[in-house]
Amino acid sequence: MRTLFTILSLAISSMVIGQNIHRCGTVEAIAHREAVNPGYSKAVEQTFEQVKHIIAQKDINDPDPIYQIPVVVHIVYNTPDENISSDLVYSQIARLNRDYRRLNEDTADTRIDFKPVAADAGIEFYLAGVDPQGNPSGGITRTQTSRADFAPDFFGNGLDDVKQSTLGGVDAWDTDNYLNIWVCDLLGNNSLFQILGFAYPPATAPNWPNGSAASDPNFEGVVIHYGVFGENNPAATGMLAVADKGRTAVHEVGHYLGLRHIWGDVLFGDGCTEDDGLDDTPNASANAGQVCNFNNNTCTDSPVDFPDMIENYMDYAEEQCMNLFTQDQVDIMRSMLETARTDLADGSVEPSGIDDLIDTNQIGLFPNPNAGLFQIQVPADLNLQAISVFDSKGMLVHQQSLVGSRDQVELALQVKPGAYFAQLQFDKGVANKRLLIN
Repeated sequence: MRTLFTILSLAISSMVIGQNIHRCGTVEAIAHREAVNPGYSKAVEQTFEQVKHIIAQKDINDPDPIYQIPVVVHIVYNTPDENISSDLVYSQIARLNRDYRRLNEDTADTRIDFKPVAADAGIEFYLAGVDPQGNPSGGITRTQTSRADFAPDFFGNGLDDVKQSTLGGVDAWDTDNYLNIWVCDLLGNNSLFQILGFAYPPATAPNWPNGSAASDPNFEGVVIHYGVFGENNPAATGMLAVADKGRTAVHEVGHYLGLRHIWGDVLFGDGCTEDDGLDDTPNASANAGQVCNFNNNTCTDSPVDFPDMIENYMDYAEEQCMNLFTQDQVDIMRSMLETARTDLADGSVEPSGIDDLIDTNQIGLFPNPNAGLFQIQVPADLNLQAISVFDSKGMLVHQQSLVGSRDQVELALQVKPGAYFAQLQFDKGVANKRLLIN
């Protein structure tokens, strides 16, 4: 097993990515931690080895529970384009659930070499229905910032700025009980350090010295560039088109749950001698290079010479050919939930109730904008049960329950002028509509 990175790796990566988008900044985030906290990298190695030992001792006959993780998405925006829609957030949660439960539509594309090790992680995600104070929430916060972007500098400084309200970002909800995901402009216009996302491995895992991972427990979570958050994000064009399926978040949550890049992040020498430490991910001399090249076989494996596993979520292929976690990766993530993030999936946070999304085009809402009196047109095959309205910061400003079916419902709001989001709970799912009060 290699020793993780030095600050030199950070500088080298920054020079390379000045011309190309760097998919994931987790390696560089860890390198920065090593620079400011010597000994961090060794602690990472110790933790990884301990979790592997836990996996080896696990009784294969034990039933595997489904772990359900509450999520809060913090949208931090400067321009309207960065203030992504709630529908993109919902599509991202749906993508996480499909990929982590191996219910993704492209499991059929997994090559026969890897079908025996492809696994259902038994991990699900839901938007939190309450905030840490117990107030109702849709699991989304929106914060407008005066900062143009949150791109880190050449040396990796500023990686955690979006997680701090004093620096123009937004503070985390209790990181022991919520998976915090910050969505912001990570690229900027002139940054030499261009990444699409990053996350720290568990900070409270056994044998990690206090403060060795994220420098503050409130910095635990995932950060994603707004242009690649959600499935079929309209901003995922040009260089970002390789990441248009919502799988940047799948990749970064994998880091958050303890996984490494499968090629071992080699910087010098023979990449085939480096490894992610897992037996069922074949060695590769480098990452997949943002393409889907199924002819890649850059290392000779023994006793079976497998091709590079470019369809693994922890590689850098185009997202259209990502489709699996392996059983060893699943064991690592589940063990991290059992040893390092034990409060995360304990069921103490209520869900938002957002499950199945209903096509908003079926729902009429008029006039929009107006001073606060709306008519909601309900399709004949749906029964509207409740309405929740949130302001642009994600705070609940109105809630009403309804009894009995009807084809039209009146929504009367007494709120300040501005943009709001109405969450319409039907008997068959949820629809979300944007409201404008003038």
